[in-house]
Amino acid sequence: MGLFRELALYRAEVLQHQGFQVLTPETKEEAVAIIQRGEFDVAVLSYTLPSAVVQEIVEEAREHCPDCPIVAIAETTRLDRRIVPDAVVLAEKGPPALILALRRVLRQS
Repeated sequence: MGLFRELALYRAEVLQHQGFQVLTPETKEEAVAIIQRGEFDVAVLSYTLPSAVVQEIVEEAREHCPDCPIVAIAETTRLDRRIVPDAVVLAEKGPPALILALRRVLRQS
């Protein structure tokens, strides 16, 4: 889910090639349904999403899976105090940084 669907699909393909199972919801409602069914181990949120959507998704994730890490892909390292992600990945660092962050937070959880 995000402003640029093709970016989410590209990211999913890269992660799948690294052995991750990836769900890429097309809508906020689909993302919420996935979260409510507990079909995730980690939530990855992109800076391309509106802040209100990010906050709602994080609230749902924390309610339904409090131990599941949140990884934020961001344009800056400035921490968003409303969501307090477990890891922040700079978008400009690309897929290798996201893969490292995912492996790190999944080992910790």
